[in-house]
Amino acid sequence: MKAYRAARVIDGLSEDPLQNGAVLVEAGRIVSVEPAGSLPPGVEVIDLVDATILPGLIDCHVHLVWSAGAAPHELVDRESRYLTVLRCAANALANLRAGVTTVRDLHSTDGMAIDVGASIEKGVLPGPRVVSCGRAIAMTGGHGVEAGVREADGADAVRHAARDEIKAGARLIKLMASGGVYGQGEEIGSPQLTVEEMRAGVEEAHKASRKVAAHAYSPAAISNALDAGVDSVEHASLLDRGTAERMRGAGCYMVPTLSTYRAMYEAGERLGLAEHLRRKTAEVLEASRSAFRLAMEVGVPLAAGTDCGSPGHPHGSLREELRLMVEYGARPMEAIRFATSAAAGLLGIASEVGTLEPGKRADLVAVGGDSLRDMAVLRDVRLVLRDGVPMAVW
Repeated sequence: MKAYRAARVIDGLSEDPLQNGAVLVEAGRIVSVEPAGSLPPGVEVIDLVDATILPGLIDCHVHLVWSAGAAPHELVDRESRYLTVLRCAANALANLRAGVTTVRDLHSTDGMAIDVGASIEKGVLPGPRVVSCGRAIAMTGGHGVEAGVREADGADAVRHAARDEIKAGARLIKLMASGGVYGQGEEIGSPQLTVEEMRAGVEEAHKASRKVAAHAYSPAAISNALDAGVDSVEHASLLDRGTAERMRGAGCYMVPTLSTYRAMYEAGERLGLAEHLRRKTAEVLEASRSAFRLAMEVGVPLAAGTDCGSPGHPHGSLREELRLMVEYGARPMEAIRFATSAAAGLLGIASEVGTLEPGKRADLVAVGGDSLRDMAVLRDVRLVLRDGVPMAVW
């Protein structure tokens, strides 16, 4: 048994941190969280001094095959699949080194994030836990076609596509309910998959105990996704009050991906992003801020996700998402919960991770300083445990 002691312990549930606390770990599980002065005799103590211990962070929206270039999908098209798999593994490791012990991958070329995640679980590669959708499902010519999404038209075709992704190992299903920033010939909020089509995908996912994420920006597209019964809406940057209230009533999570718009906006000129990308990013940047504040006000369930891998937004950037959440009005403890307990609830793994509680997996991260006073300390990762195993963070 080992005890990890720090100046502060945030358990992911409480309003206040435990001062001078310790987390006891044995056989990959948390034994207890208690004051450091109450530790039983004979326990090996790893003293992290003036650090803060938090639950392992969870990024609910990543693309492991993308590497933050100006056109990440074009790089994937040019290189061999062997090189892309290696790049995917390196991106997974970058998240772990940033204190992210679980990621939800929401589309990868040929579904390769599924196999990367399986190799991590088998101990072949170091990395975070990967909850992957395999390939996202879109209408023919819909959002993401340039990135290799699975195209399907009609309820039966979407049903078959969802079944096939689950057969391939997908742990959730992603549906494209609207256009987006990337597509050159599409409007951001234009509805795409219909309610009937999405409902078929939701039925198949829920029968298999999988959740469903919907990419949707506009109230019309979000409403379609809600009518279909999805579990989360990704982006939701054009959210209005009535739709927010529907999301709250349905218990549907919003994953706002605030940091990807800031990153793309700031890196647009340097990367030489296409004109349509720069125009749409500028439109969504301010709208996403307002949508997040509205969701907070209304009480929509929120979880943190970065969309990292997108242009200018490298993997391991979850700290930027949390910083923006605080800048836009969340309390620091709220932002941390969006990336821990709330995120675990969205992914359906709250019985195992997301909080520091006895019996749960020993996923934790220690950062230098007090994250409730300054979110910037999330950059200073001192220790990462995944299932109780210390991971190198250099």
